[in-house]
Amino acid sequence: DALPIYLQYLIMAKYNVILFEEVLATKQEQTKNRRQRSVKKNKRWLLVVGVLVVLMGGFYIIQSMHYRDHFLPNTEILGVDVSGQTVNAANKKLTDQFDQRQYTFVEKNKKILKVKGDALGLSQDFKKGLTQILNKQNPWQWTTSVFAGQKTNAQEDPTINTAALKQFATSTADKLNQNRQEPVNAKLVTSGDQFKIQKEVNGDQIDADKLATTVTSALDNHRQVIELTDAYKKPTVKASDRDLQTTERDMNKLASTKVSLQIQSTTVTVPQATVLSWVTNDNGKATVSSQAITNYVTALSQQYSTIHKTRQFNSQQQGTVSVPAGTYGWSINISATSAMILASVKAGQDLNKEVNHSGSGYTTTGDIGNTYVEVSKEKQHEWYIKDGKVVMDSDIVTGKPGQDTPSGVFYVWSKQRNATLRGKNDDGSSYASPVSYWMPIDYTGVGLHDSPWQPKYGGDWYKEHGSHGCVNNPPDFMAKLYAAVDEGTPVIVY
Repeated sequence: DALPIYLQYLIMAKYNVILFEEVLATKQEQTKNRRQRSVKKNKRWLLVVGVLVVLMGGFYIIQSMHYRDHFLPNTEILGVDVSGQTVNAANKKLTDQFDQRQYTFVEKNKKILKVKGDALGLSQDFKKGLTQILNKQNPWQWTTSVFAGQKTNAQEDPTINTAALKQFATSTADKLNQNRQEPVNAKLVTSGDQFKIQKEVNGDQIDADKLATTVTSALDNHRQVIELTDAYKKPTVKASDRDLQTTERDMNKLASTKVSLQIQSTTVTVPQATVLSWVTNDNGKATVSSQAITNYVTALSQQYSTIHKTRQFNSQQQGTVSVPAGTYGWSINISATSAMILASVKAGQDLNKEVNHSGSGYTTTGDIGNTYVEVSKEKQHEWYIKDGKVVMDSDIVTGKPGQDTPSGVFYVWSKQRNATLRGKNDDGSSYASPVSYWMPIDYTGVGLHDSPWQPKYGGDWYKEHGSHGCVNNPPDFMAKLYAAVDEGTPVIVY
């Protein structure tokens, strides 16, 4: 306490210096210790990390080797998870799955039937496909499958027995189609005097081939619901088809052709509906039926032609008599007239022409006309009427019974002078009769001629002394008749 104050300060300063040095030394020692402990700790962590890296690398290699014959994680085949499985294990799992899988056939949201895969021809052995998928995967990328968060969707089309599928499709279609409507193609129909397109009808029948294709597509896309409407039969021709519309236009052009035919003094205008019936659709090409036209012309010929027809004839002494057909008459030339009409309609050109005809008696004044020779076998008399008036007449001798002169409407188709008529007598002997005037009227040797060997004419003389079928005329009368009658003149025998 007696030390001076400055000494006390000096002593205290010295003490503080010593104390500071001791504290500093302590701090340095502590820092050194901490550094040593940190180094030791870091060495331990490095060792741990190294060990972990070695372990993880080993695990990665081991896993990669494992996935050489196992499927990678998150591998899905045909909707079935086969992660980590071998081909055999995956095949069993798939087979078990597909053995139980059913396929539903629906139609407009309505269930129609369910079947298992084997009924559709699905194969139950997936080994070949599984092996191909396994060989394609990279076993060193198994970590990607684990951590990527997205599955590897390895798909394979199932093997389908096409014969079994076709059999299923055919039998199913046959069963379902029993009460279903078949589709109807759009077609051309007549409406009035023109053609119009009748719209197609879709129907709801099942097409077996389409059903097989629809099932195959569903299986390829791993769908278990199959829509039957996708297998409907479809019309092959639609109202919107350009070819059908073109055919409609062309057929209406032909059907609009106007056809008029002149038959003697009559004009026959073919109804437009009839022309329409001649026009046909030949595989999309507008054409004209030659047979239909021939049928029409045949009907016209039957109506207007006079050949082979029995006629009602107003006779001189017996009133109206029925006279059978003979050589006289005409008919429409069916083939020539039909060809004329066909060519016109095919070209779409209007036609107004006379029919082609053949035979005799085609005039504009009627059938027989008012100039003709009339022969009555009953009265044994003959008249020559010209322009409606009797110019000359005479008794005659016709065929002896058994060799009767044929009845009918004939015509003089030839005129000959000084001809010799030849034939057979009743006893079989031959005869040769020279005549001065000969006018045959049929094609069997019957005609009008003079007969100087006949001592008398008319009455019943013909019954015992009649001709072989010809009409015997007195020589003087026959000379006048021959001079007056022209070739083509009708001869009515009754």
